[in-house]
Amino acid sequence: EIYDPYLEAWQQEATTGVPPPGLFGGGCAVVHESLLWYGGYDGKSWFGTLHQLNTTTLNWEELHQCTPQGPMAKSGCGLSSFHGNKAALFGGYGIPTGPTQPGSTFTRDTRFSDGNGWTNEFHLFDLQEGVWSSPPTTGSRPPPCAYFTFT
Repeated sequence: EIYDPYLEAWQQEATTGVPPPGLFGGGCAVVHESLLWYGGYDGKSWFGTLHQLNTTTLNWEELHQCTPQGPMAKSGCGLSSFHGNKAALFGGYGIPTGPTQPGSTFTRDTRFSDGNGWTNEFHLFDLQEGVWSSPPTTGSRPPPCAYFTFT
């Protein structure tokens, strides 16, 4: 649904393409005319896909699937617009899909035996190039965390 502040009303609009599956806890951000959605959890599995809704055409597109070189599959992560055509992704709770990102920490959740836990990994997605990067950072990273505000 789309909220029109001038009419003070919600309106249902049909979308095309393939939207992300019904998940909770994914990261969401607006970059120019795009609404981005990363990850989420369906009650059984964590997801590591990045979807885009073009807010002009209302068409959904899957931009990137989880790979060992990109962010881990997770929910509770922060996603935010970053320097033009990029989106920044931080933290979250899930299961690693590859080696820990250099400079980041993964804290295993010892309440469960499935290998899940919290991370403080930081990635950038370039919408023009369609690739994830892991830029070097300086200073102290926040500790591994999930379900926070990231704007």
